[in-house]
Amino acid sequence: MILQYIMEGFTNVLEPISLLLISLGTLMGLFVGSMPGLSATMAIAILLPLTFNMEPAHGLSMLASLYMGAMYGGSIAAILIRTPGTPAAAATIMDGYPMAQQGRAGKALGVSLTASLFGGIISSIALLTIAPLLGKIAVQFGPVELFAVATLGITIIGSLSRGSTILGLLAGAIGLLLSLVGMDPVTGSPRFTFGNMYLFSGIPFTVALIGLFSIPQAMRLIEKDERAKDAISKITDKMLPTFKEFKSIIVTILRSGIIGIMTGLIPGTGGDTACWFAYNEAKRFARDKEKFGKGCIEGVAAAEAANNAVVGGALIPTLTLGIPGSSSTAVLMGGLMVHGIMPGPTLMTEYADVTYTLIWAVMFSNLAMFLIGLLFTKVAINVTKVSNKVLAPIIVILCVIGSFAINNSMFDVFMMFGFGILGYFMDKIKMPTAPMVVGLILGHMLDTSLNQSLLMSGGSWTIFFRNKISIVLLAIAAFSILQSTPILGYVFKSLKNKKTST
Repeated sequence: MILQYIMEGFTNVLEPISLLLISLGTLMGLFVGSMPGLSATMAIAILLPLTFNMEPAHGLSMLASLYMGAMYGGSIAAILIRTPGTPAAAATIMDGYPMAQQGRAGKALGVSLTASLFGGIISSIALLTIAPLLGKIAVQFGPVELFAVATLGITIIGSLSRGSTILGLLAGAIGLLLSLVGMDPVTGSPRFTFGNMYLFSGIPFTVALIGLFSIPQAMRLIEKDERAKDAISKITDKMLPTFKEFKSIIVTILRSGIIGIMTGLIPGTGGDTACWFAYNEAKRFARDKEKFGKGCIEGVAAAEAANNAVVGGALIPTLTLGIPGSSSTAVLMGGLMVHGIMPGPTLMTEYADVTYTLIWAVMFSNLAMFLIGLLFTKVAINVTKVSNKVLAPIIVILCVIGSFAINNSMFDVFMMFGFGILGYFMDKIKMPTAPMVVGLILGHMLDTSLNQSLLMSGGSWTIFFRNKISIVLLAIAAFSILQSTPILGYVFKSLKNKKTST
């Protein structure tokens, strides 16, 4: 049965319209990723409304391709102007920019493109093989298990947030509260709508996503001082690595690809974590550690292979459990819900045609990224010079158009700006927006599964502790909170001091 689904997805992705949309999504991803200040998450949120009239598989394939393309695109600005186009390209600066300063900008970009290709393919293979196995297990989950999964997803995202764990969990809690706005799924009575008929159907996910990720980005660009960019004037050397150079980095690429997959599997992490992890391991395994930071191709290959491998890794928990592995996959989950597809364990069976088409699209987007990247990189220098004063108004206009197109309602536009202002101030106080998005998306699953479980048990909460899977998942959720808080650290320190004194 799984093989049949895999072949069906493969056939779907070979349709001309699918290949065209994958290429288009990859091109837009390269464009967005190469422009400092923009992000894949923001681009996916803005372009999501464009997929409303498409087949779900086609629209989501285009967005996934955009995600993959943006990962490589971020290295273009990192190498040319020492400014990462996306956070995931931060480690690429370490050796990419020195290579450019040495007159090897083309080589640095070529190594980045090659490593991104292989890292993406490695993660796509993992996605194609691991996800179906996990999906086959997850399809047996009932309301009790689904409640535990939703709880785990929320707590992991909160505990792995940058900065304060408390702020991360608070953001997730706010997202949960906002997900309750609308009609109660059990009683059918309105909740927190304040008599506003526009809120009876709940807060539109896409509107919230566009506001939270895009408007704050535009405001940051406006605030940012325009400075002369010390950019490379032109690319004069050959891009693709020679066979000897490729042979010297293949082990690094494979190791970094595995690191990227494992990092992506952990919800809440992303390419910005994986790239530094892989870079550090490449330096640790290198014979000559002194060459790192001075224009070493292994350093570029490690960072880029890892951040592209994160894409497939992050999609595994997203597709099998409905737990987004990153903020970009959280937006993709919102896209699934817009098309009437509820993310979760049943995604691999009830919507197998869409899911496996999406998986194959991620695979094909790597090839599109490589081919388009060879052509696009030559004009990338001009892309990196676009002024912030031009970018910011374009982003705001696209946000307005995208949010209005959802329901043809100005109320959605005002709500989008409201979430944008909220996201801006959250950024100012270092409160992450990703947990709020996860709370918005997982809140419905949490609410429905909780009510169903309590109805099954006659109102007894002990039902969650009579199920083995539920106990394990809830225990992991509890540990994920404790391990990232000072409390557990104090306990371990006290035990260590006690042991030493005895």
